[in-house]
Amino acid sequence: MLLLSGAMSEAPAPGAYEIVCPHCGKTFQGELLGAGEDPQRGFKCPHCRLFVPYDRADTEPVGD
Repeated sequence: MLLLSGAMSEAPAPGAYEIVCPHCGKTFQGELLGAGEDPQRGFKCPHCRLFVPYDRADTEPVGD
């Protein structure tokens, strides 16, 4: 039996986010890549090209 209690987080809302890249420290706006329960959901930094997983990203939803 495999328990993934830490990995089973609430699904993020679709839409644009403001993200601070943990690698280069720059802020950017981006759409969430991946969907639903995809463990590979996250953002691609346009500055350094690092893939930032949603669970590790410092994000803020961008208001309309």
